[in-house]
Amino acid sequence: MFSKNLLRRGINFFFWRKPARYAKPILLLMGAPGVGKGTYGKRLSKDWNMPVFSTGEHLRNMLKNEKSALADQIRDIVQSGKLVGDEIVYKIMERRLLQDEDKDAKGIILDGFPRTVDQAKMMEKLGTVTAAMNFFLRDDILVEKLAGRRECEKCHTPYNVATIRRDGYDMDPLMPKNNPELCDTCNEKLVQRQDDTPEVIKDRLEVYKSKTAPLEGYYKEKRVYIEFEPKRGVKDYPEIKQKLEDFLKSKKC
Repeated sequence: MFSKNLLRRGINFFFWRKPARYAKPILLLMGAPGVGKGTYGKRLSKDWNMPVFSTGEHLRNMLKNEKSALADQIRDIVQSGKLVGDEIVYKIMERRLLQDEDKDAKGIILDGFPRTVDQAKMMEKLGTVTAAMNFFLRDDILVEKLAGRRECEKCHTPYNVATIRRDGYDMDPLMPKNNPELCDTCNEKLVQRQDDTPEVIKDRLEVYKSKTAPLEGYYKEKRVYIEFEPKRGVKDYPEIKQKLEDFLKSKKC
């Protein structure tokens, strides 16, 4: 017969489940469209061994490549002209954090979720945000940056053709090193997103102010909020990184 200890181990193994919450540090990048979250996130990811997860990019890839019940559900919603609801975004985040976790990563960087206070409260069920860094720029600067934004049509590496030098802003274009029309990573052509037209941009900024900006107060209350105005664009990255490192050290992460 089995010993009591062996039997107990077998019962524990049978009923074992993956942890209900993500236990590693979670860094949230906040800010209006075009502020540079994607660019800074990719650099932090490389320096810190923390993958970036962009819900917007992931949704686009799902629609293009994935064959699953969830992907079909999202396609139906998008084709009907509706917005993907919180419950579906939550399912995507749950899968990424608790099922598809990179075991060697030190944590994760989130870009695009949560976007509202309600989503932030949902996020607390999956894991605790360690730091929420909000990037902000003047509206006219954001419009100009968004109009100049380009990305690789295959790997979505971000680029920008805009040069902005006025009122204390000093932003160089972020162009491919080899060919101005081709991505450095995979040599595919650069494209402009359909939602980066001036009319759509202004609408998106208004939506951001009404729905996403209240997150600032939410994370201030949680005492994990930091803000930064990257007036020099990617030239400010060392200062951004240092500010985050100092904050995480203060949180003993």
